[in-house]
Amino acid sequence: MLMGNVSYQEAVSSVDLPITDPIHQPCPDMEGLKDFDPEKTERACFLISKLREKHGIKKRVKPTPNPLNYTCTERGCIEPWGTVSNATDEIN
Repeated sequence: MLMGNVSYQEAVSSVDLPITDPIHQPCPDMEGLKDFDPEKTERACFLISKLREKHGIKKRVKPTPNPLNYTCTERGCIEPWGTVSNATDEIN
């Protein structure tokens, strides 16, 4: 496949694009992030963890990923447990 007539352009971040609609402007309540204080954030995280502990709220445990390994052939894909999906019956 020839790709000689393709012209590429430099990528532009959406942050640098002009705001054309007022709905896309930053919200006034985002002003709190202007003077970010790591100590206050650390204290807030500590207090939240104490409240979680006090009220018995546990953090959600992410499930361990269970990757699916398929082996695909001309007749279909063999699933990890042995069945063949997408199998086509060849009647010749």
